[in-house]
Amino acid sequence: MLSATRTVLARRLMTRAPACSRAFSQTPASLGLFSDYVKTLKTNVKEITSEQLNAKLTKDPVNGPPPTVHVLDVRETYEWNEEHLPFAVYTGRGCLERDIEGLIPDQFDEIILYCAGGNRSIVAADSLQKMGYKNVYSLAGGIGGWKKDGYQIVQNFKTYSDQVKGY
Repeated sequence: MLSATRTVLARRLMTRAPACSRAFSQTPASLGLFSDYVKTLKTNVKEITSEQLNAKLTKDPVNGPPPTVHVLDVRETYEWNEEHLPFAVYTGRGCLERDIEGLIPDQFDEIILYCAGGNRSIVAADSLQKMGYKNVYSLAGGIGGWKKDGYQIVQNFKTYSDQVKGY
């Protein structure tokens, strides 16, 4: 009986799906699927450097950027709660497509998206372009590149949830 059980187990192991077909949540990021996907999108998405964005944000030191320039943070809420770029508005990647028309109704306004390292913002920028927005940019290197280049960030003293409660 024990021998029969071992045989059944051995057959199950031999017919198990190969490692490359593991569930998404178990697949290590190092396999490169997301990275490859971002590379394909990057060819259609315009990027803006930290230096170029800083010039837009500081052109008018009193009033900030013109009302047709929008800086959107597409990171997770907990990331926004720690820090963000000056003049940025939190949108979150998960609701961007649903909420964008309420935030920015004019498809010709300039939209600069950023995330931590510049990958999620590439995906988000591609999506907005497909929705018909014409002047969409992704911040090259994300907020990490912005900080590395020595530009100012804003520290949050209230969480996003606390800020929303005040409205």
